[in-house]
Amino acid sequence: MNPPELVLHHQRLDLRAAHLSSESGRLETRLATSPLADRLEAELEVVGTGQRELDLRLRDREREVGGHRDRVRQREKDLMSGRIRNPSELIKLGQEIAHMKAALSVEEDGELSLMETMEGLEAESGRLSRELEVARAQSAAEAPDLTSRLEAGRQELAAVESERTATWEAIPEEWREAYRRIRARHSNPVAEAIGNQCQACHVTLTSNGMQVLRRSGLLLCDNCGRILVVA
Repeated sequence: MNPPELVLHHQRLDLRAAHLSSESGRLETRLATSPLADRLEAELEVVGTGQRELDLRLRDREREVGGHRDRVRQREKDLMSGRIRNPSELIKLGQEIAHMKAALSVEEDGELSLMETMEGLEAESGRLSRELEVARAQSAAEAPDLTSRLEAGRQELAAVESERTATWEAIPEEWREAYRRIRARHSNPVAEAIGNQCQACHVTLTSNGMQVLRRSGLLLCDNCGRILVVA
């Protein structure tokens, strides 16, 4: 290959190496983690925290309701014991018991609401656990193929990098210097010239410039500064 062909080939190898390196990183990430499983684990942890907090509230509410039930039973025993004979006291005690039962009913409704919420969290925890198990199974099933693709990509990357190094060493120093200088400004320092036009910036080349290219000489685009090669 002549110098223009070499620098263009080197650039293509450079781009291929970058792509393979990026793809290897992506495969490594997929092997190391599962976004779906990670999300489900996070959601399951949130639900678990809610269950633990609600369980504490429910235990407190059960103690309160149990204590209020005991007090109501005790007052009802007092009412039925026959020890209180004063009619006004009996009426007052009956009213007290009615108020206590009304308050107890509200507390029992609150306790039932907490229990229903707990049942909902338990159902959600079960759903998330099942989905997490499926997600982990899918990740395990995908691992062999991902590992194979990763190994193949690494092997290709090593071959591309070796060829890129050999190609670079075959490029004349003048061309390498221009390539390094332009690479500092552009990720792709080489542009093809098709139909007398730079394909990077679409500026038309002069006839003198085209003559230089046909002789495989080193020519930079007057507009974007890239090394031009005839496609």
